[in-house]
Amino acid sequence: MRTIIELYKNLSAGASLLPTSTGFAWWEAVYTANKAALDREFARRYTSFKYFDFLETKDTTIAESLTNLKADVLSILTFNQKRYAEMYRVFLISDDDMPIIYNYSMTETTSAQHEEYKYGRHETEYGGTSETKGAQENTYGAQTDTHMVAPFNSATSVEESKDETAQYMNTEGSRTDTTLAHTDTDKEHTDETDRDAWTLTRLGNIGTQTGADIARIFTTYWTEHYKFMMLIFDDIAKQLLLIEEC
Repeated sequence: MRTIIELYKNLSAGASLLPTSTGFAWWEAVYTANKAALDREFARRYTSFKYFDFLETKDTTIAESLTNLKADVLSILTFNQKRYAEMYRVFLISDDDMPIIYNYSMTETTSAQHEEYKYGRHETEYGGTSETKGAQENTYGAQTDTHMVAPFNSATSVEESKDETAQYMNTEGSRTDTTLAHTDTDKEHTDETDRDAWTLTRLGNIGTQTGADIARIFTTYWTEHYKFMMLIFDDIAKQLLLIEEC
C-alpha cells in the first residue's frame, strides 16, 4: 500500500489526485475547477495515510494505484451523489438570500407599464353585384255587390241597390338593382395601454429572534455544522485510507 503523499508526489504535470470528469456538476464546479489547490489540501490532511487498494498486487505501479484511487473515489461520489448535490445547493446560496441579522424579506416596487399593439394596413375588396327583376302584371276582375231588402208586406226580397267595381290591371315595370365594386380599408394603427405595477420591499425580524440570535445561529452553522468538500474528503478517508503503522 502506498501513502497519499507518495501518490501526490508522483503526479505528472497537470494531473490530479482525484477524478475530474465525473458528470457531477457539483464536483466539477468545486474540485475540477480547483484541483491543484484541493489536491494539495487532501495530501496535507492525509499525508501519512495509506491508500487501501483492494486490487493491488506486488506488481502494481504507482500510476496504476493512482488510476485505482480515482476509480474508487468516483464510486463514492456516485453512491452519495444526492447527498453531496444537496450540500452543494447550500454552498451556492448567495449573500442576498442568506441574511445575517433579519429573518424575513418582502419586496414591492411601483412602476408604470406601457404596452403597444400594432396592427398593419388591412383591405377587404367586394366585387360589384347586379340583380334584374322582370316586369310584373296583376289583373283584378270586375266585382258587383248587390243589396237586397224585403218589403214589409211581402216575403220576397227585391233589389234595393247595387255596387259595381270595374276590372283593372296593376303593372310593375322591370328594373335592375346594382351594387358597385368597392374596397373597405383599415389603416395601419397602434393601440396603446398604460397600467401600474408595484413591488413592496420589507426587511426585518418576525420577532421570535433578535438580530444577535440570528447572527449567532448563522456563525455556528457555517463554523461547526456545514461541510461540503470536508464532508467528501472525510468520506474518502473513512472508506479508502488507513493510518500508517509506525
